Amino acid sequence: MNYNLLEEPWIPVLMMDGNYCRVGIKDALTQAGRIRQIAATNPMDRVAVLRFLLALLYWCKGNPPDCAQSALGDTFPPDWFWKLDDNQDCFNLLGDGRRFYQYRKSADKSITANYLIHEVPTGTNKWHFRHSTEGVEGLCPACCAMGLVRLPSFATSGGRGKPPGVNWKPPIYVIPVGASLAETLRLSWRRASDLGTPAWEKPDLQLPKTGQVPLLTGLTWLPRRVWLSNPEEPETTCISCGCSKRLIRRSVFGTIGSTKKRGVWRDPHVLYATSSKGEVTSLHASDALGTSDSAAGQWARITAGMLQSNVVGNDRTSVWIVGFSTVQNDKYLEAMERTVSFPMSPSEIQKSIEKIERWQKEGSALARKIQPRSDKKSSRKHVEIPPMLAAIRPYVEGSVSSKAGELIAGTDVAWQQAAEEYRPMMAMIAKSLSPGFTTAAVERRRQIARVAPDMRPKTEAAKKQSRKKGGDK
Repeated sequence: MNYNLLEEPWIPVLMMDGNYCRVGIKDALTQAGRIRQIAATNPMDRVAVLRFLLALLYWCKGNPPDCAQSALGDTFPPDWFWKLDDNQDCFNLLGDGRRFYQYRKSADKSITANYLIHEVPTGTNKWHFRHSTEGVEGLCPACCAMGLVRLPSFATSGGRGKPPGVNWKPPIYVIPVGASLAETLRLSWRRASDLGTPAWEKPDLQLPKTGQVPLLTGLTWLPRRVWLSNPEEPETTCISCGCSKRLIRRSVFGTIGSTKKRGVWRDPHVLYATSSKGEVTSLHASDALGTSDSAAGQWARITAGMLQSNVVGNDRTSVWIVGFSTVQNDKYLEAMERTVSFPMSPSEIQKSIEKIERWQKEGSALARKIQPRSDKKSSRKHVEIPPMLAAIRPYVEGSVSSKAGELIAGTDVAWQQAAEEYRPMMAMIAKSLSPGFTTAAVERRRQIARVAPDMRPKTEAAKKQSRKKGGDK
């Protein structure tokens, strides 16, 4: 019943030569220069494994040496990881002794192991494309390991005594990525004043109630008490990955108590914003199901946050964005991801931030621009306008956000071209808001069809406005 994560092939990777395989922890670290990236299908798994490997790198080597950033693509020397061999029992997934990320109490009751994987339905949850029967379907050991690694970064609130992860509601993770796994890890490997204790050493570790949360404690803290049952015969299909293995069908998924009083934690991969009241909060993925256009403009908010936080490393570095959307902080909706390149110099960052802020301001003003001029000074409200804009903004903003890297590093012309993406959709709205063939209806349609974010240079826009105020002379 032994399954040691140091040697067992459980981490899916894409090699630099294009081949796909699974590796253990030791091979993932010592062969990182030959690995292109973590190759799990779900972006949550890729983020979770990457952060787990980063924590292992800190634990084995400590803070990076002075030369760590000079040769980003170099594979890590094998002698850096002697600590793994000396602590092999910390990484046993099964067995009667010490287990990886697991501990239990005598009163704990087991439930379905499928709770470890967000996208596998449990209990009475209804899913359209996947069905799960408790006690019949289960997870292979590799997927159980992946679910345990997810807990620190993506656990949501599960009721009394089952708090979310260290970041509370799962935030948007922003990670600089390089040409290899080694380069990606080195880009996040920065000096830390207090490393602390990781959860594989002490699974029942509690967060400090005051002061700063140490780096390794925050990266690996477990918001659930887990203990996996043994795999059962015969071999059958894992409901998560589809491979044929002896499956683990039951697991303790217990409470750990209240964690409302926590120390200060600043995650190295999370964007933070300061509110008008001075409160520092992390950015989260929007709920696209609640309001149709609530997630439409989040790409601009995220991009501005990255530029303000200096996440962009250099002109060769791409930035990987992964968000996890939830409802009421406990119901899983979807995981979104995007990779953006920023071929720009640091001197252009402030100008880019101003452009993004202007784009957001112009987008929020579209409803006012569509309102008939005769009604702008009156109290009449056109309740039909906001829903129509909400229907088209996700499509338009999705098209614009796919070129985010080009826009941020581009010219005023690029932003004006982005504004033109609204024109075809506004023409469709115009037909609905102003049907008919009268002169007034045709002119109203033309006015609506011309509405779009004004991204022209300020001097040019100001000249046109002054000409309107004075009239034709």
